[in-house]
Amino acid sequence: MSPFDQQESRSDDPCGSPSDRRGFLRDGLMAVAALAALGVTADRLEALTRSYATGSADGDELRYPIPSTDGATIDSANDVIVARYEGAVHAFVLECPHRGTDVEWQGDRGRFYCPKHKSTFRPEGSLIAGKAERGLDRYPVRRDGDEVVVDTSQKIRSTNAEAWAAARFTL
Repeated sequence: MSPFDQQESRSDDPCGSPSDRRGFLRDGLMAVAALAALGVTADRLEALTRSYATGSADGDELRYPIPSTDGATIDSANDVIVARYEGAVHAFVLECPHRGTDVEWQGDRGRFYCPKHKSTFRPEGSLIAGKAERGLDRYPVRRDGDEVVVDTSQKIRSTNAEAWAAARFTL
């Protein structure tokens, strides 16, 4: 038995067998190639963060700190997502417009995802694919100093294109 065969058969090897490592590298390279084909760079993925917060309420308005980096802040207590993406801030209803399941932020893929029926949405809320028939519903937002003020009294559907596009502010 060669030293290579001995290493491959060791059960205490934390890296697994060489064939496991090759599979890991192959799968990783395929994922990187797919992301590169979509124009996603490593620095862009690093910047897409997720955090959790609870907004301070003032009637139908909730206040959150302006996110310091691109990504999503999820307030599950109030069913709100505050997202910063490419110099703009948006606020969304946490629920998928298809059947009301809470969407998840997948920062490594740069998208929102509904685990119930597999709908996917871009960071600014528009629909990519899935059973949902429209993008994520937005709340009107405005900037007040270093805070995002979210008006939860009205939900704006992406089918109302003009109002949906206006429900954001740029940094």
